Amino acid sequence: MTVNAEAPQLVAHLPRCWKPRHRDDLVRLGPKQDGGYVVTEAIIRHTDFVVGLGVGTDWNFEEDFHERKRCPVHCYDHTISLGRFTMDALRHSAMLLVPPRLRNIGRFYEPVNLLPLKYISFFRGDKKHYREKIGGDAARGTDFRKIFSRIPEGDKVFIKIDIEGGEYTVLPGLSDFYHRVTGIVVEFHHVIFLREEVRKHISELKRSFDVVHVHANNDLGLDERGTPDVIEVTFENKNLRTVAEKESERGYPIESLDYPNSMEYADFKLLFESGI
Repeated sequence: MTVNAEAPQLVAHLPRCWKPRHRDDLVRLGPKQDGGYVVTEAIIRHTDFVVGLGVGTDWNFEEDFHERKRCPVHCYDHTISLGRFTMDALRHSAMLLVPPRLRNIGRFYEPVNLLPLKYISFFRGDKKHYREKIGGDAARGTDFRKIFSRIPEGDKVFIKIDIEGGEYTVLPGLSDFYHRVTGIVVEFHHVIFLREEVRKHISELKRSFDVVHVHANNDLGLDERGTPDVIEVTFENKNLRTVAEKESERGYPIESLDYPNSMEYADFKLLFESGI
């Protein structure tokens, strides 16, 4: 799928203090659309274990990370399971038997029907899926203390967080483990309404991590101030670098690294400005 060439490029405005530090080793993992994220080669090199919070039907990011580093992967998502994917595939396949869909038998091969096979293929061996809600109750939920208890002591961990607004609840519990975290990518949701909450969490994370990449999700639009409703922010542990890097002079989005979450619209151009 290609980006709609006729779609105008809108400008998103973000605080200057969220502007990334310069990195010349940025790489993209995952698809060239929603679900793909930009990290650094340094993060990959120093990571022993990957944790994905929120995967839905797309674990391509975790799969790419595993391909690059061959490290164990633990994913957490209480909304998915092999059983659910299998039932969805069966229901979808059954619909093909109902005229006139029978004429469009090729739809049997749509992605929904392949999810059970993809799930079985990926989640095995050192790649595990825990059907647990992040920040939920003690019976079905989990927190970072439980997550790290399942990881060998001393292993350095990369964490992806895409849990549809739950990030604000769980992020404070990560502070005890900063020394073991190589990097974090966080999708901050509802930025338009929770701007100060986002500012608070980014400021806290910047005590131990550098912001190394920012991308605005173009799927949910901007408010009258140009604030995007969802942003993707990548953090790299300051201890991975012996020399502090200067502020990035790149334009965002970065060509060949950033891609629109929705291909129907052009990616947002980012402006980092003081006083907003």
